Amino acid sequence: MAEEQVLNQIDQAIQALTIAHASSLAAAIATYYRAGSEDSRQEQEKKRRPLSPLQEAAIQKMTAEHFGYMAEFDKAVGEAIKEKAKDILSKEGGYKDIKNEIKQYVEDVFEGREPITINHIGQKRTILKVDKNGKLYETEKIIQQEYVSNADAYADMLSRTATHKAFEQGRASEFQRMKFGKWRFVGPSDERARPWHVALIGNVYEYGTAQSEYALQLLGEPHCRHRAIPYFDDPELDTPDSFYQKQKNKAGLFWNDDKGEWAIKD
Repeated sequence: MAEEQVLNQIDQAIQALTIAHASSLAAAIATYYRAGSEDSRQEQEKKRRPLSPLQEAAIQKMTAEHFGYMAEFDKAVGEAIKEKAKDILSKEGGYKDIKNEIKQYVEDVFEGREPITINHIGQKRTILKVDKNGKLYETEKIIQQEYVSNADAYADMLSRTATHKAFEQGRASEFQRMKFGKWRFVGPSDERARPWHVALIGNVYEYGTAQSEYALQLLGEPHCRHRAIPYFDDPELDTPDSFYQKQKNKAGLFWNDDKGEWAIKD
């Protein structure tokens, strides 16, 4: 079998895989967005109702964003498989050799036994950072390392990230529908939490502002376990600021002047 035919078959297989991933991802995001929306209401109000056009648009936006990540990884998987096929052909292996070796290699890839590399070294990407005063801002970072993962770990990470983000976006949408004008950033301050996320614990944001949008984006970062809760603007109902400050102090959060970033003491 000619090399071109083999590579075309691999491309077709990866395309089919990507379509399947897209369908699964879209269903999960829609489910968790709705779950977040329903979670925000009182028990007696938790009745399923149609999503608004704005909510549908939010789901589509999230789906497109995360589908892009999944498609890129699938493409890297396809390139890795094609390189394996080319290597077999260069050693004068026949179709039988390719069929047997590629079958095993593909199984290893999708069961997480083979690493997959995405190389964007030298490219710029926009990231969110938190300054010394707790303000969020965008900055550009030059990618200096290859991204190496495996299919099992990457799919798990993307699934958790997408569904957590969808859940929080659904909650945010419902809080605003319920006329809450502000929300509070809360969550863990343990050793697994990012220092700049811990720095935001207790912060209050007003929906519709740039800082609020940035903070909601932060909730969508991979493996984030923080969440948004409604802010009542009432000392009788809201947890005191001192409670969150104690959390940060106990975690050992501090501003590292040398590095210009938040850190946690060992």
